[in-house]
Amino acid sequence: MSKLKVSKFLASSMVLVCLAVICSGKIHRHHATNITPNQMHKVTLDPTEKVKLTWMVDWPEKNVFFQIKNGINEKYSWFALGFSRRGEFPLTDFCIFQRENDRIDTNIDAWASKDGREIIIDHQQDCISIARTSKDEIAFRRKFDTCDEDDFPFHEGTMYIYWMRGEELLELGDDRFPTPDLPESDFGMVHLQLLRADSISIPEKNVANVDIVVKDVVIPTYDTTYWCKIQKLSGSMKRRHIVEFEPLIRSQEGFVHHMEIFHCETDASVDIPLYEGNCDDLPDEARVCSRVMALWAMGATRFTYPKEAGLPFGGPDYNPYIRLEVHYNNPDLASGVVDNSGMRIKFVDKLRKYDAAVMELGLEYTDKMAIPPGQLAFPLSGYCIAECTKIALPQEGITVFGSQLHTHLRGVRVMTRHFRDGKELVELNRDDFYLQHFQEIRHLRRKPKVLPGDALVTTCFYDTRGYQNVTLGGFSFRDEMCVNYVHYYPATELELCKSSVSEKTLADYFEFMKKKDHQNIDIRKGRAACYQGIEWSLPHVNELFTMYTNEPLSMQCNRSDGHRFDGFEWEGAPVTEVPIQPPQPYTSCSRGGKTLQNSDDCDMFGMCIY
Repeated sequence: MSKLKVSKFLASSMVLVCLAVICSGKIHRHHATNITPNQMHKVTLDPTEKVKLTWMVDWPEKNVFFQIKNGINEKYSWFALGFSRRGEFPLTDFCIFQRENDRIDTNIDAWASKDGREIIIDHQQDCISIARTSKDEIAFRRKFDTCDEDDFPFHEGTMYIYWMRGEELLELGDDRFPTPDLPESDFGMVHLQLLRADSISIPEKNVANVDIVVKDVVIPTYDTTYWCKIQKLSGSMKRRHIVEFEPLIRSQEGFVHHMEIFHCETDASVDIPLYEGNCDDLPDEARVCSRVMALWAMGATRFTYPKEAGLPFGGPDYNPYIRLEVHYNNPDLASGVVDNSGMRIKFVDKLRKYDAAVMELGLEYTDKMAIPPGQLAFPLSGYCIAECTKIALPQEGITVFGSQLHTHLRGVRVMTRHFRDGKELVELNRDDFYLQHFQEIRHLRRKPKVLPGDALVTTCFYDTRGYQNVTLGGFSFRDEMCVNYVHYYPATELELCKSSVSEKTLADYFEFMKKKDHQNIDIRKGRAACYQGIEWSLPHVNELFTMYTNEPLSMQCNRSDGHRFDGFEWEGAPVTEVPIQPPQPYTSCSRGGKTLQNSDDCDMFGMCIY
């Protein structure tokens, strides 16, 4: 048998599971010989951090292999791992394991009833047990898509993983049993990307780091605060590559919504005043501190660059000043909360092959864009038009290796679509089950090449059911955003490729709504008041959608200094024509009729994302 190339650093139990899987013929041997530690993904399930879930994605065979440690032990007789659509318990798809006679010899594929009161055993059993190495271990596999209408297909977006456990044995004699009544310590949910790219290790041995943090900030008693710190990097300013960055969250959970580090793009000899305070009062000299170096948002962990690329900093022409920006979210106006958060940057002296960079795609942060109330999934699209990439990208194009999707409270689905010569290519990133509290930077398994003349369209869908007023674009947490931060190489001058509706189009729209539809609009009061003066009936919602989809743009094709590229008239730019209906997610099965995945709640394109 071929020798299994598994790192000695892997936990021995997982190695034995992998060996058992391979010996059972569930993974082809030529795939098995290439198993590495980076294919093993781990998360803690319970608050005591004792129940560990480890999984491995077998992309060629479209299987996921799971191992659960301490789910069943001397205290607990059964354990269930569930796959929920958006975190709700009803209709959650479960794999249930039970210990009897000192062995875990019961394995059931089941699902929660629509009212959540019963667990119904599935007619098709798809949770396949594999070898175990200890009494407290559960190991099984499941296909991405089982072609079972009662199973939830695995996808590459955010997965909502439900878990529960119990001390008393379950009564499994019938085809269903009552949902167990459990204490809060014995059930829960985690968010993760199940079908994810392999993790990345730093190959260099000599890695240094620097911490960029705020100091003893008393978070203001405002709903939204952007806090800035200007810091000078110390030590030798030789040219280096950043290879990883990670958050340092040092306050109560939930107050820090996102953070960014910017470089001050100016001559190396220019001094920037040191500053720490509200970003609104930033010194004028610090306005040049706008080139993105690192970023983090709620739910994310560390981000590691691929071995061929690193983010450059330092050198004889490099200004040593940087700006840390922290977005505090304080909806309850809590007082006396002290924060010392920031980010840790890891770097190496030996330069890698490519300089990497970050580019913003999507919508401008502006109240020119609005979302009507009472909508299930209203779409807004931000365009990076072909004319911009044609001017700004090198002839050989760029390779995108990472992506972070970003909205505020109402975002429920985000995607960036890729077009070349009028034809749609594979999406850059897509999350049909987006959660604004889980905004990790994701490595892309397929690293798409974006060429000059390509168009990128980032669309965000918003759920405003229950809201009485229109939601506007803007910086506040109660406003909305639609952004995709893409990490790519080689670095270019293109920092921002975003859009909004053109000023003329919006003025004409408000004039039309005032005169033809007799809406309560006074243009002198500003955009927000105009939008708020509209009665959002279905025809008016459709008119707004049509205007955003078809009318000219105000295009931001910007360098890192904030100035637009020359060579095109960006105000009034034509909108990129794209099919309104995005392609369906990949499935190998033919599904007919109403399934577990489809409910009565579908968006305006017929996509059932709830």
